[in-house]
Amino acid sequence: MSASPALVVRLKQPGGAADSSRAAWLGGRHLVRRVTRAVVLLAADLLLLLAFSLLVQAMRTGPWFPPAFGEALDRLLPHATMVRPAFPLAIVFALAMVGAYGAIDRHQAFGRRTLAAGLAVTLLAWTALWDDFSLMMLDTYVLLTAMLALCLIAAQRLGESVRRVLAPRRLCATRVLLVAGEHDMWRARRHPAISDPRVFSIRDVFDPAMLSQQDALDALCHAIRRCGADTVVLCCGALSDRAFGVVMDATDSIGCGVVSLTRAPPRGGSHPRMITPHGAPLMVLSSPATRAFQMLVKRSVDILGALVGLALTAPIFALVAIGIRLESRGPIFFGQRRVGAWGRPFRCLKFRTMRVDAEQMLRNDPALYAKYVQHNYKLPEGEDPRVTRMGAFLRRSSLDELPQFWNALRGDMSLIGPRPVVPNELDEYGEKCRVLLSVKPGMSGAWAISGRSRVGYPQRASIELQYVQRWWLWSDASILWRTLPAVITRRGAH
Repeated sequence: MSASPALVVRLKQPGGAADSSRAAWLGGRHLVRRVTRAVVLLAADLLLLLAFSLLVQAMRTGPWFPPAFGEALDRLLPHATMVRPAFPLAIVFALAMVGAYGAIDRHQAFGRRTLAAGLAVTLLAWTALWDDFSLMMLDTYVLLTAMLALCLIAAQRLGESVRRVLAPRRLCATRVLLVAGEHDMWRARRHPAISDPRVFSIRDVFDPAMLSQQDALDALCHAIRRCGADTVVLCCGALSDRAFGVVMDATDSIGCGVVSLTRAPPRGGSHPRMITPHGAPLMVLSSPATRAFQMLVKRSVDILGALVGLALTAPIFALVAIGIRLESRGPIFFGQRRVGAWGRPFRCLKFRTMRVDAEQMLRNDPALYAKYVQHNYKLPEGEDPRVTRMGAFLRRSSLDELPQFWNALRGDMSLIGPRPVVPNELDEYGEKCRVLLSVKPGMSGAWAISGRSRVGYPQRASIELQYVQRWWLWSDASILWRTLPAVITRRGAH
């Protein structure tokens, strides 16, 4: 059966006959890039598994843990098990089962590799957990899972770094044809998803207005061939059904991938995901259920952290109370009215660092109050006549904020969050104050580790709002990890 004249004409056009072979070549290119990534990650995993094995062996023979822990460790992961091929195979199998070697972002990798760690330890220690379960056995299981998760996460970071630095650029960087108008082009180039040239190399820009022309398919195919793109990135808002069909026909015929940029980075701890109700694709940008679960975890951590904090700092409470009473009469604690989550006021507790009549003194001195407002609702260091000598020491050392563990236990505050503000400060956030008040304020936060009093408005508002809009549990863990160095160096504390 002979081909139709229209088909013959189409195949004789420049580049038309080569599209099928180019599609096969690009398909191989995408496959090689994915295999390269998986191989590099696998090598990094095996390297970090060796480090994990050495660490477990040091725990087994070292004097840092009680004998009961060593016995539980021997029952869970005997030395004979860790030197057998089944040990790395079980972990690699767990990683493959959760999709850790697929094309996922860093946030997904953290969760999947933590899940893989739990699955791998369970596979290796299932018999011991089932036959000889005890509290020490459970503690050892949790510790081993946490250690393995940290090693696997470190392996993922190492593998990604090695892949970007050492792998051939032609296999690493995705060559992009950007479909964007004049106004969207610059936004796309700064978009965090494709701004790294080691990952996405933007070769050319295609005007989306051309997708409505009669020869749109040929024009787009020619643009893809001319710049050698293997991926088309859409950053042009909603396309008509015909225009979107042109994009899909062109990319299918040449073998290109198609991705679409979101209007803004993910917000509120939710990451976009695709679902297919009734077979039709639907992009989920925000998940209240996911956020509610994360907030439940955050609240549990707040309660546990506050209890531990109060227990550990009880001796410091006693010493500070004695120091305050020796210097001046008045209450040991000071509660200032601050605005909490959803606009509810609460008393933010601190050790008293000022004279008892500090508020009245500030209100009665217009010049002092104007300086107070001008310097972001806090007088400059050494220029506040209300601060006592003991109070100055407490502020520099951040010890004055220890009573806020009680606020965190009550639920007024969180361990990590935006700094609690006085009502007048809400003016600095404008209409965005609703965003700020959608979460609980925190004892520490993004502003606290960025310089505290050295960072004033409007930069402070930008830092706090960015934290709220991009919040998720790992960001809290990162801030908590960086809080201690910030307190020790006293950056911006006064």
